[in-house]
Amino acid sequence: MAKVATTVTATIAAPRKAFYDWLVPGVFYNQLETVLRDEAGLPGVTRTTGTTGPWDVAGSTRIVHLSDGTTCRETVRTATNPDYFAYRLTEFSSRVIRMLVREANGQWWFTDEGGSTKAKWTYTAEGRTILAMPLLIPVIRIMWNRYMRSALKNIKARAEKEVMRASR
Repeated sequence: MAKVATTVTATIAAPRKAFYDWLVPGVFYNQLETVLRDEAGLPGVTRTTGTTGPWDVAGSTRIVHLSDGTTCRETVRTATNPDYFAYRLTEFSSRVIRMLVREANGQWWFTDEGGSTKAKWTYTAEGRTILAMPLLIPVIRIMWNRYMRSALKNIKARAEKEVMRASR
């Protein structure tokens, strides 16, 4: 099937391992709603339920609840500390999303940039049919990219305070 992707990057003023340890098994595990908020006309995360294991272990799953009342299943695909994290979204409860998207995949790469960390986040939606693409392309490349930039801004602001405070 056809896929559409978008990528955002940021430089976080924190060492890579400390940032990864704070983000993946920490914020992503039980504070997702603090960084993925309503933005660009898209719903934010309100909570997660049914988590089956630590968020830095491949195969762990959970249900993500969004502010519009919909849900999806999230599964950790790969977690390689401190370099890479990947997840998969399926089982969308939104009828519209379910009609358009077969699955979505997120990937995070973390690299050293001086004493800081460069975080690169790519999100790829796999359209259910080729007919979904005229709708998916602008949603993912414009609206979802704006949503991701907002989330990364939230992550950066928190990490630069919290990671550095914890490492003192």
